[in-house]
Amino acid sequence: MSEPRSLSAATPGDAIQLDSYWPYQVTVLADLISRRTAEIVRREGDLNLSQWRVLAAIAERPGRTAVEVVAMTPMDKGIVSRATKALLLAGLLVREASQVDGRVSHLYLTEKGDALYQRLRPHVEAVAQAANAVLAPSDQTDFCALVRRLADTMPDTPESR
Repeated sequence: MSEPRSLSAATPGDAIQLDSYWPYQVTVLADLISRRTAEIVRREGDLNLSQWRVLAAIAERPGRTAVEVVAMTPMDKGIVSRATKALLLAGLLVREASQVDGRVSHLYLTEKGDALYQRLRPHVEAVAQAANAVLAPSDQTDFCALVRRLADTMPDTPESR
């Protein structure tokens, strides 16, 4: 019996070689990190990854707005909104109206939210520390700079999504 033929116009020689295609490898690495982080925050804090990202964004800079969280995380407005609502209901965040513009709300960790963040933080940081163990400090610095440079070249417009 013969092997099934591919209906694709590409031949194996024309196909992207995923093991040496850096955008694919970055995606694989990001997925591994996200899965590990998600497992940690679920097990240790009963949060999902989106909730953790919002919590971490607010811990990094208290007073961020939901729009600012969307801008600095890889999540869309709806995901941030749902995660924020869950964190507010759980008593981990509070929302305060802006003194300048009442239509804008700033988000802050509650004592309970800060305690959870402080408890989860070392577990989440351990994910990066395990990876850092195979990189010299100068390689870590170079890697971060290279990733930022590459990210800056990627368009982030509705038509590029």
